[in-house]
Order: sequence, then C-alpha cells, then structure tokens
Amino acid sequence: MGRQQLWIVTLVALAAAVTFALRPVCVPLLPEDLAGFNSPIETRTDHDFYLQVFQQIDGQWYQCKTWLSRQFFF
Repeated sequence: MGRQQLWIVTLVALAAAVTFALRPVCVPLLPEDLAGFNSPIETRTDHDFYLQVFQQIDGQWYQCKTWLSRQFFF
C-alpha cells in the first residue's frame, strides 16, 4: 500500500470515528423525570455539540446527547 493510499485510509477511518462518536442518542424521559425539572422543559435551551438536548418527538420528550457525551459525561 502506497503512502497516499495509507493517508486516504487514515482520513476515512478518522471521519468514520468522528461520525460514530457524534451521532445522537436519544432517551425518552418519564413523567417523573419531567416533574423533577426546576424550570419547565419547554423553556430549556441546553445544547450538546450540535443538537438541542431536550426534544419533543411525537408528543414524547427525549434527552438527546451525542454518543461521546453519554459515554463520558452523561
């Protein structure tokens, strides 16, 4: 394998790793979780890298974070 091919494979592998690490992982919030918020969830504007953390999808609230954030910071 030539040096240029190795460089391309390395870049593709790095891009795949970053894409995997930054993919969104959403967890549904239970009504008990929602009741425990100090401020209403509708007013929260928390962000994790590029996405809004609290999202309402089809009437259900979710906490969405990147895979990387879930692994290290929950």
